[in-house]
Amino acid sequence: MQIPEHLLTFDETRWMPEVEDGIWLPMLRAREKWRQAQDAWASQHSLDRTQFEQQMRQQKEQQT
Repeated sequence: MQIPEHLLTFDETRWMPEVEDGIWLPMLRAREKWRQAQDAWASQHSLDRTQFEQQMRQQKEQQT
């Protein structure tokens, strides 16, 4: 099972368009959107946050 690339590394250009108007710290909100997407993906694959982060580390190590 591979975590999608857009969930492995935060990319501001991908997440900023999803930030609602009027948010005081849009970068923080964009990161929260990324984190929520990670949690949703993990939940769909029956992983908790710890398991997701372990899989993410392993996958990143394999890429280098």
